Amino acid sequence: MTRSDDTTTRHASPFREGEAVTVISGEKGPQSLTTVRRFLHGGRCMELADGTQWRSDGKRQWNYGGSFYRGPVVEPRRPEDEAHVNRRRAIGAIRKFANDLNADSPLSADALLRIQTVIQEETAAVAGLTTESRDGDASDADGA
Repeated sequence: MTRSDDTTTRHASPFREGEAVTVISGEKGPQSLTTVRRFLHGGRCMELADGTQWRSDGKRQWNYGGSFYRGPVVEPRRPEDEAHVNRRRAIGAIRKFANDLNADSPLSADALLRIQTVIQEETAAVAGLTTESRDGDASDADGA
């Protein structure tokens, strides 16, 4: 029996090697960005650059054996996915930073005050945007 070369086997996947894809959680949206590295098992399995393996259609992870699947899926990357993933990562980093923060922290009082100022400015800016959106859109404000 000869072993078929997985790289030359045609597959019916909507994805291609080198294509940018997004792993999307069913509940929280885009969770990671990666690319398709290669296809295995006669084109039925897709390996991503992060090392995970998926069915070639991206609908479920390769090793999942049950009949009902509610896990993440792989989809072609959309323009807004990168911003969403970066936002999630930044929130996680800020939460970790805040969780580890205490009076014994090596940060100076000046550094902590700068961080506090930025948080207050961003919170005020968001509050201002929320108020403006309730009052009507910008075209109404300038009389146009």
